[in-house]
Amino acid sequence: MDKEYDWRVGQKPLEKPEDAEPIPPVDPPGKWDQEADMVVVGSGGGGLAGALKARLEGCSVILLEKLEFTGGTSQYAGAFYAYNSRVQKKEGIEWDVNEVAMGSLFETGYTGNIHLFRNMIQKSGEVVDWIEDQGFKWENERAGYPAVTSKGGHERLCYIALTDLMNFLTEKCKDKGVKLHTNTQIDALVRDNGRIVGVKATVKPEGTTIFVKAKKAVLMAAGGMQHNRSLLKQYAPSVYKGVGSVSMSLPSNTGECFRMGLGVGADVAGFDSCTCFEGGIDLMEKGGPWFRYLYSGDVQLSRAPWLHLNKACERFMMMDNNLGQYMLRPPAMGAQPGGRAYVIFDNKYEENIWKIQDDVPLGLSCKRPLTQDVPGNEIITRKELLAPKDWRLAVKESIDLGAIRVANTLEDLAEKLGLDKVLFKEAIEKWNKHCDAGEDPEFGTPARFLIPIKHAPFYGIKAGGSMGPVGCGLRTNRHMQVLDMDQKPIPGLYAAFFTAGGSIGQSRMPMGFGLLGGCSMSTTSGYTAAEHAVSQK
Repeated sequence: MDKEYDWRVGQKPLEKPEDAEPIPPVDPPGKWDQEADMVVVGSGGGGLAGALKARLEGCSVILLEKLEFTGGTSQYAGAFYAYNSRVQKKEGIEWDVNEVAMGSLFETGYTGNIHLFRNMIQKSGEVVDWIEDQGFKWENERAGYPAVTSKGGHERLCYIALTDLMNFLTEKCKDKGVKLHTNTQIDALVRDNGRIVGVKATVKPEGTTIFVKAKKAVLMAAGGMQHNRSLLKQYAPSVYKGVGSVSMSLPSNTGECFRMGLGVGADVAGFDSCTCFEGGIDLMEKGGPWFRYLYSGDVQLSRAPWLHLNKACERFMMMDNNLGQYMLRPPAMGAQPGGRAYVIFDNKYEENIWKIQDDVPLGLSCKRPLTQDVPGNEIITRKELLAPKDWRLAVKESIDLGAIRVANTLEDLAEKLGLDKVLFKEAIEKWNKHCDAGEDPEFGTPARFLIPIKHAPFYGIKAGGSMGPVGCGLRTNRHMQVLDMDQKPIPGLYAAFFTAGGSIGQSRMPMGFGLLGGCSMSTTSGYTAAEHAVSQK
């Protein structure tokens, strides 16, 4: 990557109605400015893997990236899932692909595509081996957790952003002759007699328009629609309602490639779905950013199992650090009136958070407040570009912004949160009685999480989901060919996740992993698309 960017500053998401309109294709130009066998749009894991795979198979490749650097959201991912890699097999770990695929299908409530799932699972180990064959050294263990050797795809590499992998793939693409253009924004697909034959793009900052021909295929690997609230409102309405912020997709994910797919008649998969963590602070309500990194201290504070109330000042679930309960919290919060929960704690939060977060498994380390001595701190924060190294600094930022409300009385806190003062005070008093008794007769919250709220000043956070990848995108077959409304491949057009959709089924909001995890899913799908595209005559 050529340049760093402070994503904590963020950008405002797209919200105008026209930002959700399909982008129609354009006709071929009289003269092409550039041409290659394959044109790849986006340089995250999917784009880089797809470009390199196609180039190594003998195709000429042009890779276009709208940012000034490569890596996309994948460079900030913390895990790479895979099945049946060489490393796994060496350790005696082998998986039945159909068993895993059927398990994944069941988790989607049978709303996923089993054929796509099988192929992604089958290809994931192959991709790990292929990357290793290019010279990349996987760090198979860190903090006691295996990465590419993960059992069941649930244990994973912790504390390690996959920056090294994205840098490696970028340099390998350059070395092998991929023509890589940054600061190049795609404006439209070019269609000729029903086939996608290239793209129209704008080179920044000059504003020069160029047409790039793709003799074999265009692979769209430009991420999803997380930062286009108009698209979310239309294609993921529950997500739009129930998410307080975006935590794992950079502000460059604005959905233009999805709209271009719609413009050429593509079908949609994964309606109303996203992967999600809990504790997404509603910063935009106070004029703050829509993007807030998962490891930011205020988000980590919000994700702790404090007292959670809804708009009616009612509790709605047990609070725990149990993985299963933790996975249920995002959709439960989104299902509350107004799509938000109210997270309440008192002035002893700096002390009490360690009582309820000290045993968080390292595999869920994003819940553990970030401190200077946390392993991998420098990598997680990327020199504080994404989040302060001390969790308390981000908390102060949100307090100063007013996103974390502070008041000396419960009545004043209720007013600041927009809650009924009488009902709010009654709810706190009832909670404190449970805490004093060491027993929760309503939901069975374990005693160690029964932290009373007695010491002023009092704190409250209005929070919803903390969004990772959106599961809604262009429908593809198992080869990642984009499908039209009749389920026929659109000639010359492929999509990688998360421009593609359907990885987590439909109308679902699971915790932020999905079938393979974001980076692995993106990389594996880009590789798969390129492998198929180059085989076509």
